Amino acid sequence: MTVEAQLREEVRHTYKTYLEHLLETLREEAVGRPRYARGEAEKAPYYRYGYRKWKSVQTPWGPIEEVRVPRIRTGGGKEVKLVTYEQRLVALAEQLLLGYVRGMSARTWAILLRELGIGEAHPQTLLRLIRGLREEKEQWRRRSLRGVKALVLDGVWAKRRGRGQKKLVVLSAVGVKEDGSHELLDWVVAEQEDQASYERLLTKLYERGLHEVELVVADEAEGIRQAVETVYPEAKKQVCLWHLQCTLEQKLLQDMGDQKGKKAHLQEERRAFRTEYWRLFEAGGKEEAEEAFEAFVKKWATKAPRMTAALLWRKERLFSYLELPYEWKKKVRTSNLAENMFRHMRSFLRRYPGYMSRAHADEVVGLYVVGMQVIQEVGRCTPYQLQLNFNTPP
Repeated sequence: MTVEAQLREEVRHTYKTYLEHLLETLREEAVGRPRYARGEAEKAPYYRYGYRKWKSVQTPWGPIEEVRVPRIRTGGGKEVKLVTYEQRLVALAEQLLLGYVRGMSARTWAILLRELGIGEAHPQTLLRLIRGLREEKEQWRRRSLRGVKALVLDGVWAKRRGRGQKKLVVLSAVGVKEDGSHELLDWVVAEQEDQASYERLLTKLYERGLHEVELVVADEAEGIRQAVETVYPEAKKQVCLWHLQCTLEQKLLQDMGDQKGKKAHLQEERRAFRTEYWRLFEAGGKEEAEEAFEAFVKKWATKAPRMTAALLWRKERLFSYLELPYEWKKKVRTSNLAENMFRHMRSFLRRYPGYMSRAHADEVVGLYVVGMQVIQEVGRCTPYQLQLNFNTPP
């Protein structure tokens, strides 16, 4: 049995024990009196109604079997549901992951697991599991890369512990294969999005066999452009159209600020710009797109010269994605693949005090990547939603 399989088995056991205890506690709260005691008639109390069993409950770490579920009913005999069970499972997964990346010691983690019902868990056993998980993660990061046609690059910023400490950024590379599937290829932790940091990331991919790609998609950070020119000079470059929209809107605001009556027409002009901007990229081919581009420039050149000049300067990187021969080419006109890959992580990192070091940041991302199945199955769940789920009465 692999280390990851052992860890999954431990977590599934935790889920089942914790869930059964949680459901029993919720029933006691709902009924509001000890077993066999009578309630006040005017309060229309709930009554215990025995148990049933779920044959299988799907969790992010695999199914758990034969969960004992308490039941309640009203005085009229109608059964009432206790909670939305799936959100409780999400909450438990969040707490386990959050505690570990906060820097929780193995001894403290063992105490937590014992309190959740696993029983005695020796710290050295947990350290051995964690060490094995790290090794498996590093093996995954050394795997050979083949068949990647496009790269999507992006950075995720998070704070570092300690007053006055600078933030750290996780630079990530998502690869898109010929069949349209995509996956996180690797990441590096850096103090800024500069050329050296991105070169380090791209060089790691090159050394693992990714010697050429057809397209690289990223925002307009100068460090990215220089790094791509160094490692993948033959690749086509595609500017992220969403980031470009934000840049152009700033230029548009400057242009509108030079005109009289700006407040009356500002929102109207912004809406018109957004509609016509994205209409440029509905073209089926590059020739059609360039014709639409010329018409767009002709219309906006007079009333928004700064915005139009900024767009013209980026013309060579606007429609590179259309040159790809794949049906999924529209997926790589923005950096959304990388953004969405870390969407849940952004929310996750807001709830803990920050990275302790670059090595700790790398560890956090590794744990996150191993738990990607959690994100894919349960989606994004904010702290406010979790609080509501725990405090909502049956």
